[in-house]
Amino acid sequence: MAKAVKTIGTVVGTIATIASFIPGPHQPFAIAASRIAAVAVTAATVAEGLTARPPPARGSVTQVLIAPDAPQPYVMGEGYFAGVLRHDVGYGPTLKKVPNPYRFMPVVYSGGGPVQSISPRFDFEPIPSWYNGFLYTDTQLGACPEADALSPQWAGAPGWGSSSKLSGQAAIGFSALFDKDGKRFAGVDLRGSIGAYGQWVKVYDPRKDSTFPGGSGSHRLGDETTYEYSANPALHAGTYAYGRYQNGKRTMGMGLAADAIDWAVIAAWANVCEANGWENFFGVVYEPGDRWANLKDICFAGGAEPVALGQLTFRYRAPTVALDTITEADLTDDDQSVMAMQSFRDRINTGIPKYRSPAHNWEMVDAEPVVNSTFLTEDGEEKRETWPCNFVTDEDQASQLVAYHIWDSRELAPITLVCMPRLRAYRPGECLHLDLPELGLDTTAIILRRELDPATMKVKLELMGETSAKHAYCLGLTGTAPPTPAVGQTAQERDELAAAVTYEANSSAISLSLGGGPNTYDSTEIDNLRARLDALEAAP
Repeated sequence: MAKAVKTIGTVVGTIATIASFIPGPHQPFAIAASRIAAVAVTAATVAEGLTARPPPARGSVTQVLIAPDAPQPYVMGEGYFAGVLRHDVGYGPTLKKVPNPYRFMPVVYSGGGPVQSISPRFDFEPIPSWYNGFLYTDTQLGACPEADALSPQWAGAPGWGSSSKLSGQAAIGFSALFDKDGKRFAGVDLRGSIGAYGQWVKVYDPRKDSTFPGGSGSHRLGDETTYEYSANPALHAGTYAYGRYQNGKRTMGMGLAADAIDWAVIAAWANVCEANGWENFFGVVYEPGDRWANLKDICFAGGAEPVALGQLTFRYRAPTVALDTITEADLTDDDQSVMAMQSFRDRINTGIPKYRSPAHNWEMVDAEPVVNSTFLTEDGEEKRETWPCNFVTDEDQASQLVAYHIWDSRELAPITLVCMPRLRAYRPGECLHLDLPELGLDTTAIILRRELDPATMKVKLELMGETSAKHAYCLGLTGTAPPTPAVGQTAQERDELAAAVTYEANSSAISLSLGGGPNTYDSTEIDNLRARLDALEAAP
């Protein structure tokens, strides 16, 4: 039966370790500066099968990350992110019998700045007027170097000063005032409610670089002042593979040399993403972390896979034209191999796209299953897989990408041919026509892997059949999003309710003061109220 044909490559990169801290015994989560160290490592590429396995689902972007040595986030595309808390301190003089009434929380959202835009959020919305006078923000896009440190609304925040700069990092400093009357922040966890919405990191576009063949514009690889914002997955993949730099030091990304990346393929792939409308793109990666897995996730949103050869290139889904024809005269006397079809175990007919839904507070949700009825009839049973499209924010795009993977599981593969030296120039992702009657082949095929024998110059090609009709089918699909959940209480409503509740000492009763004065409820009445509230929450 068919087995996945595996490729092992070697990519030399560096791991950027970012340890940000403020010295001092009382502030374990604080930041004074970033300390960046780069260590050269060799990373083996993940083996690529004929049909890629679903990527692991990434975690929530709506929960603030709190850790003493938290990783550095890198945010791409447009969307909401809760960020990484870098400092949290209460301080200030006693006001109205309230000690330490001030709170300062700087939150980092992304390295690789300056980003295009960043806007503070509270419960996923712009900060409401309810918090006027009680919640303040200071925002930076992440210039390098940053002119000033984030400024607390009230001076004197312990462990934070003018040297506490966050150069190259998009960040917001939140300053909150404790409300003596308990009407603000009474019903919310402040750290769980704050966040930012933005158009995040900028990218290099070879099509806008006049030094690149066919390019036109001021973009220059490595000069980040020339980069521009885009939600095109191809451009993010290329920029991440090259890496992000500050003062000559790599702070994010794989760190490949400029000529180790196939920019011509990236430019062509970027055009395909634009033509298909595959720019509903948003996601967060962290470093230290698995850079190859990060790159694969970025590529998946644009219908592509990275391929590590002597040069990093990409195989992307698009209608293609055969560049050459392989005939019997092109084959050597070596063994040739053709599998009649992929194994029943590996073929699927139903895919469930998971995507990051703006309508569901940016959480991963399931779109309606993509079902190929022809394949379902052939198999005689449903064979389904769930595909997390971690960086996709649109159900149509997610459905189209999953449809391609259903087709890939059915294409004629693997095809292994050992050819004469004249075919050595063709690379993975390129299309050839196979005119090989003795092997039963008269079809177009995509090169998945190429091996060159330096002694004989023979070239071994691993190929997958290419059905041209699948592109119209896949790109014509539209997805169906799940219902939008009912909107719950606002932060103001939760605060008002929490402020109205008092508990009687040594009693199971509570007192609730709303409008007409205080009322006392026993445990049975409390249970009834809770049931009514649950019913209201569940109501459409």
